[in-house]
Amino acid sequence: MKKLVLALILMSFSCCSSQKTKLNGLKICLKKEDISILEKGLADFESRLGNKYKGMDKEESYIQFLSEFINNDISPDFFLNPELESTRGKIKELRIWTMTEESDESMEAEIRLDGSEPEKSLGILTLTNEFQNCLIDKISNDGIKNFLAVRTKVPNISSGLSAKYILDGIDEKDLKDETNRLVIVLGIYYEFSLNLEK
Repeated sequence: MKKLVLALILMSFSCCSSQKTKLNGLKICLKKEDISILEKGLADFESRLGNKYKGMDKEESYIQFLSEFINNDISPDFFLNPELESTRGKIKELRIWTMTEESDESMEAEIRLDGSEPEKSLGILTLTNEFQNCLIDKISNDGIKNFLAVRTKVPNISSGLSAKYILDGIDEKDLKDETNRLVIVLGIYYEFSLNLEK
């Protein structure tokens, strides 16, 4: 009887500890504290998603979010919710971001079109290539891998266009994986939010 009770206790500990974080695979990419911040950011986003898409399961709501994002059918208020300002700030402080600037070629094209000097862009905040490459190694879904790979080669690519890689290559089963969802949350939601705040 004592052995049975001990076995049940051990099984409950192992079950609870494995559910604590499914992002443990990112330990090679990030510090434990950073993973905790991302887990909080993921949970906050999913809560927001649940409120926006009531009646849908989590996976369906992600697909609906991607579709509406690509079609520019989401209000900026969804991205700039004051309740998530603290989480956005903590995520922005992580060393997973870089500021990309417009290329000189696009600035020259702008000069040629209207004859005036273009204003210097503040740049766009994007995930670092190093972090995206680390994620690529942890992801099995081809749509998300393509999303990340394109962004490492063309950092200033349109968010909507790059999000289409995910939508075209993902299904609800893929969205059960927490790391897949994290890529969507970071690469689309938080990146877009942080750039709107600038």
